[in-house]
Amino acid sequence: MVPRNDAKKAIVDATIELIQESGGNIEELTVRTIAERSNVGIGLINYHFQTKENLIEVSVQQIIGEVISKFKPDMNGNLNRIEQLKNVVKSVADFLAGNPSVARISILGDFKTPKTFDNTMQTVKGFGLSLKDVNFPDKDKTLLMFMITSVLQTVFLRRELSEELFGYHFDDKVQRDRFIDVIMDYIKWEGTDPNE
Repeated sequence: MVPRNDAKKAIVDATIELIQESGGNIEELTVRTIAERSNVGIGLINYHFQTKENLIEVSVQQIIGEVISKFKPDMNGNLNRIEQLKNVVKSVADFLAGNPSVARISILGDFKTPKTFDNTMQTVKGFGLSLKDVNFPDKDKTLLMFMITSVLQTVFLRRELSEELFGYHFDDKVQRDRFIDVIMDYIKWEGTDPNE
């Protein structure tokens, strides 16, 4: 058995492994399986996390946090800043579409318990880095990146209805990219030279 003071980390690590092995299909996970993998008793899982849902949310937030910290999009130097940002947004949308279970838990967790440095705000910050050299006030840039993030999250959460509601099917890469081009083109990039 894992020592009690190491149990919480062992539980989260085991849960992350199981989530990844299941391809994000968290419905397959049971507290018993997590307890066996982490080599702790079920009681310790209940003690530290109260519910399986809380444990899954903590684990998913950690998964997404690690993905965000390692995310290094291809910043094609031949494209202007706005086109580079579009590519970054498309990469994030591709991650959401490819990891729907994990992404949904992360987004809803951030909605439920917003924090200054949650995964949503880390995404906002990452988008902002795409425009770091653009002459645009930081406060306005953060608000603009938050708007882009919010639209992306909302369309993702409603992806089953996206074609009916917006005319673009989120799970289709070509249509998803076209949708991102459209929303990015709606933004007025006042005060910026997109060719910078």
